[in-house]
Parts: sequence; C-alpha cells; structure tokens
Amino acid sequence: MSDKAAVLEVPGPDGTREVRVSSPERVLWPGAGMADQQPVTKLDLANYIVAVADPLLGALGDRPVTLQRFPEGIEGEEFFSKNPPKGVPDHARTVNVTYPSGRRHPQLVIDEIATAVWAVQMNTITFHPWPVRTADVDKPDELRIDLDPQPGRVFADAVEAAFALRDVMAEIGLTAWAKTSGNRGVHVYARIAPTHEFLDVRHGVIGIARELERRLPDLVTTSWWKEERGERIFVDFNQASRDRTIASAWSPRPLPGAPVSTPVRWEDLRDLDPTTLTVRTVPALVAERGNPWAGIDDAVGDVAAAIALWDKDVEERGLGELNFPPDYPKMPGEPPRVQPSKRRTDKADHEYMAPKAERDADLRKVWGPVPPPVPPMLAKAVKGFGAVKGEVIYEPKWDGFRSIIFRSGDEVEIGSRNEKPMTRYFPEIVEAVKASFPDQAVIDGEIVLVRPEDRDRLDFDMLQQRIHPAASRVRKLSTETPASFVAFDLLSLGGESYLDRPFRERRAALEQALAEAEPPIHLTPATTDRATAEEWFEQFEGAGLDGVIAKPVDGHYEPDKRTMFKIKHERTADCVVAGYRTHKTDPEAIGSLLLGLYDADGSLASVGVIGALPMARRRELFQELQPLVAEWDDHPWNWAKPEEGVRTPRSSEYSRWNNQKDLSFIPLRPELVVEVRYDHMEGTRFRHTAQFVRWRPDRDPTSCTFAQLDEPVKYDLADVLSAE
Repeated sequence: MSDKAAVLEVPGPDGTREVRVSSPERVLWPGAGMADQQPVTKLDLANYIVAVADPLLGALGDRPVTLQRFPEGIEGEEFFSKNPPKGVPDHARTVNVTYPSGRRHPQLVIDEIATAVWAVQMNTITFHPWPVRTADVDKPDELRIDLDPQPGRVFADAVEAAFALRDVMAEIGLTAWAKTSGNRGVHVYARIAPTHEFLDVRHGVIGIARELERRLPDLVTTSWWKEERGERIFVDFNQASRDRTIASAWSPRPLPGAPVSTPVRWEDLRDLDPTTLTVRTVPALVAERGNPWAGIDDAVGDVAAAIALWDKDVEERGLGELNFPPDYPKMPGEPPRVQPSKRRTDKADHEYMAPKAERDADLRKVWGPVPPPVPPMLAKAVKGFGAVKGEVIYEPKWDGFRSIIFRSGDEVEIGSRNEKPMTRYFPEIVEAVKASFPDQAVIDGEIVLVRPEDRDRLDFDMLQQRIHPAASRVRKLSTETPASFVAFDLLSLGGESYLDRPFRERRAALEQALAEAEPPIHLTPATTDRATAEEWFEQFEGAGLDGVIAKPVDGHYEPDKRTMFKIKHERTADCVVAGYRTHKTDPEAIGSLLLGLYDADGSLASVGVIGALPMARRRELFQELQPLVAEWDDHPWNWAKPEEGVRTPRSSEYSRWNNQKDLSFIPLRPELVVEVRYDHMEGTRFRHTAQFVRWRPDRDPTSCTFAQLDEPVKYDLADVLSAE
C-alpha cells in the first residue's frame, strides 16, 4: 500500500478547498464482500462523499454530528467520536450539546462537503447527525423511526411495516420519508417544527409506535427486551432519545458490500433490493434520479398530534413510560431495568410460538372467514360537512361502546374497540343476537344504554357501570339497566367475507339481514341526503348522540384504518381551574387540570379536565400554580379531602373502567380561568377530555357558569332508534 497522500479538490460555498487524504489505498471494505470483488479504499470513500455532496449536506448540514471511525477498515476496531477529532479545519465549526448525564461538550458541524471529506481522512465511515439544528440543540426538528427486523424477518417485512407507519403518520399530519437502513431495516423520517424537547418527541414516537403495534400486532413490536420481541419488527423508540442517533441519509455503513443508507421514493420501496445500494452504485443513481428527499424541508409538521397519542395511551389505556437506553440515569416512571422472564414451565413452546395463520385457521372453523378479534374501522375527524368529499352515506354517531359482534350458531362473541372480549358483561345482548342475527354473521355497531328513568337520551356513565367483575352484579344490571346494540356495518354473512365489498352493498345486505330484528337490536338510520344529516347533527345531540359519521359509498371495510369521516360538535367554554393532578412520570409536572363551572346555586361543579400539554409546559405550569395551592378546608370541593393516610378518592372508589388510576388531586384557589374546547356534554360534564385554548385573565371566575353552554335541541331517542 502506497503511503503517498492524495489531494482532493472539493468545491464549496467559499470556493474550492484542497483536502489531503493520507493512506488513500487503505482498504476500508475488503473485496470479498463486494459485487465486483474489488475492495473499497479510503480514497474511494472520499470520492463517493464528493459525488453525493448535495443530498448528503441536506442530511448533515447545520447539525451536531457523531463520527463512527474505523482506523483499520470495517474488519478492525471502531469507535464513536463525539468530541471533534484533533486537527479540525479552520473552516469547520462546532456546537455544544448536552448529554443525558448533564455534561456538555462540543460536536462537529458539517456545513460544507470539505468537512465531510476531512472526516473521511480521519477514517470516518458512518455519519450520525443529531435530529436538531445548531440554533436550538435541545428541540428536535426531525422525527426518526427505526424499523429493525428481528431474526426471522427480512427487509420486505420492514417495508410492509413502513407503509403502515406512513399511514399512521399521515393521519396525524406528518409527512413520512423513507430510506434503507443500509442493512435489513427501514428508517422513516418526518420534519417537525422545533417546538418540543427530546422527551416530548420521544413520547410522540412511542405514541406512534404503539398505534402501529395495535394495527400490526403480529408484525410489529415495541418490546424493549429481545426475549419478548419474537419474529417481529422492533420499532426502536429509543432512537428518539437525546444523544441517540441514526446513520444519516446517504451515509455508508460498516457492513460487507459497502451498503449505503439510501433515501428512496415510496413507489420504489417494495421492489427494492437494498444490497444493490452501495458506495459504487449510489452516485450514478443520484445523478440519474436526483434526491428523493428534495422536498423534505418543505413538509414541516407538528409533533403535538403524536404526543397526543402518547397522552391518550397514558390517560385512557393506563400505559406508561418505556425503558430508556442502559447508559441513561434512571428516569421518572421508567419500568425496571431487569430482563423479564415470562415463560411458564407448564406451557409448551408451541402455545407461545404458534403462527397467527395457524391460530386463525382454527378460529375460522368456528366463526367463518372473519374470526375474532377484529379491530373496527375508524373515522378521521373533519371540520364540518363541507370537508367531506365524494359520495357518502351519513349515519348518526352513537356514544357508547364500539363493538363487533360475532355469531356462529349458539356461539356469540362481543369484541371491543381494543379487541378485548366484552361478552360476559352483556348477557341480554347475547340472547338478543341469537334471536335476531343470522346464523353466521359478523356485524359492527355500538352498544348503548338508554337512560331508564325517562328513556329520552343515552347515558354513557351508566353504560360504564355495566363493566363489573362480579357475575351476580352483571346479571342484576342486565335487567335493571339493559343495553341495546345499534348495528351499522357488515363484515361477514353466511360464510362469506364482506370486507372487500363497497359500503353500499354492505349496507343493503345489513338491512336485509336485520329486517326482522327486534329491540334491543337496532339498525342505525342512514341517508345520502346532506340536509337530513345536518338536521341529525343539530337535533340528535339532545338524545345523547355524538355527531355524524360519513362513509364513502364505494369504500371497503378496512379494520383499524381511518377511512370514514366524523363530524363532531366543537364548542368553547370558560372554566375555573380548581385543581391539578401530577404527571404519571414526573411528580413536578402537571398531569391534568381539573375544571369547574358554577351552577345556579353558586356551587362549583366539576365538569372535566385538560390533559394534553407539552412536557416542558407541564413542568412550567407546575411551578406557576404552586402559589395557588389551597387548604382543603377553604376549597369548594372540600368534600374530597383525603382521610389521614389515604389519597383521594379512597382506594375503595377505584373501578374497572378507570384502570385503578390514582384520581387524587391538589386543590387550587379557584382564581384562574381558562378557555377550553369541547365537543359535547354528558350530563353536567364534558364527555371527552377538553382541549386548552387560552388563559382568560379578563374573566371573573364566578361568571363561569353553565349558562354559557349551548343547550342541545331535545329529541325523542325512540325516534332515532326506530328510524329506517
């Protein structure tokens, strides 16, 4: 090997720079792994960097970068260089970053390609940029998700997961961009506004990952421990943690064949062989096709919707923090860093490992072509009827438990929205299904409960009380507060799947299948007339309904996909902030704010909570509210004062439907007023979590009364249930 250095002339913003490359013939990738059996040298790598200069700078520019260096090539030792190597050129700059330990030190910034070539001279093979810009190194502007195939999975499996991930991201307003990992995986990126800190973005990634896992439970996992992952694609949420980086777009990888982590167009991803994308082939590909990520900086999204997925998992599903990287300090709310061992010795391996196809085959013998569990088709929220395009069929949006009911002879299974069985809680529905459903059918609908005292509206609170562990209580409630089932879609009938049929056909078949059905089985009203739907939107709310659903007439039934549209009421109210709960993962952050309104007697009534706030704002708000913390005896809700040694509410007041959540709170003097957005009321409370709009320092708290709320038009619920 010649020791004579090579000198490259590298163009840049300030003219051409000469960059010296010592030991240019040093072998970085041996020829044995290359398609042409020719080794890739240090000079070859430097020339590659120059050839892909423009797109590479798009990925690296204005970011702190960690260098993965191999002084003896990929077969020798490697190390990660976070501190800039000695001899940084005068034209290069650095920026200070903070690590999880709290230490701060500089990292290299690559603003021109001559700096990247110098990094190659320092034996860098892979560039690992932080997901931040130098203007604010604590707030990511890039969301990155690493789809990592576990043993038994291949690149094609990661591709399928990537397409499903793209759908999830699109639904929350993020534009997804794909690249090969340089190995068997796929990396999916999105530009985001740099408004949230690392922990918030990590939580947003976890929220997205969990949603993807719910949609593809046999393909995707968020399990941190390898023993729990099985043959699935691991969504590596910790790549969103501070000081965790992914190989940049256009960066070579230290693997046989000199592969490159290459951005690709979505339409090319399925037919791609990632092993063909190497330092030898990628320059020609860029010259021919350009940069598939050329528009990424023009598609900046808001990560708040992803964080809302996390918040929903925490508040409604009882899910919490996931493990941090092992070199992190112990984080608030983090699970134990002990590898689980969940296998039981009395359970055979095949019971854990039986492929889903085998399990489904057994289920189909009982239930037909659409066996349980099946996640229901979902709806995306739109603002008003004008946002609904194309030919649709409108239906009332029922406010109950979304359920898919399976019947095969005397066998009945009631599945919930999260695919958990609810059969045991509604014996009266089971008997009604046997009397009114066809012999073999799968029907989507809503379990609702009509308020028994006046039967003029739905009562969701009473419906929740039907979920009870005691069989005797279940039987008693089934007669005292019986539920009804409102059918609105057909998945299977008589041994035939209807999933791929257009909705107009499914609706017609459903009407025929339930033509002789009797209460408590009902068929939801439906219309193609927008004026009728708008009338429903205004009137049916008085019966406790939740808006209007619009279904494309030619749409197929797509489980767990948001292919329908929901039009819901959106209103605002000025409320008194009467207390707060602390965050599940940080005792010095706000989990939720408790809201109140004054009734006609001048008493402050609890009406709901605000739950979705960025983590940084939660911590700021915690400090801001401390001067308002009140004594229990002086608080309007002093009836909630905890007993000595017991938090509020008392442990006996926990229920099945709040997942054993700790509902205790810190009382505040009722002096702050906040404007919130809500959809509708359930009795005297907001039916769903309210959304923060703004503070109202101009409002007198005592003026915040129920009188400001819209009164829904009263409507006879029997007319809704009997509508054809």
